[in-house]
Amino acid sequence: MTRRPTPLARRLLAVEQKRDGRRLMHAHRLTDGRTVRLSTLDVLSVVHDGFALHGEHVAEPPPGIVRTLALLDPDADTSMMGRTIRAVAAEWCAAYDEHRPVTLHSDADDEGADGTEGADG
Repeated sequence: MTRRPTPLARRLLAVEQKRDGRRLMHAHRLTDGRTVRLSTLDVLSVVHDGFALHGEHVAEPPPGIVRTLALLDPDADTSMMGRTIRAVAAEWCAAYDEHRPVTLHSDADDEGADGTEGADG
């Protein structure tokens, strides 16, 4: 005989799952003044996919979340991660709109100020 959870146990589990889901959502302010709540995992997925597109021609329109992230207000999040998210999304959109490859960095970025290669090369 299998015991079914009591109504109270089901409600407590639902509240706990809802709380855990909210923890992964963060508010982001856009340049047009709107505030949107986006999943941290979705945002990280966009950054990952955007980096994978470096040097590629984008044939399909970017997903809606990419267009949204390209509109992030630069003054709202000045952290390295905030700047990276915004830059990757904006470059993805611009590359699609301008029918060119995604360019997230150039070969000049890998060279030092004196023209020598960086520590990696």
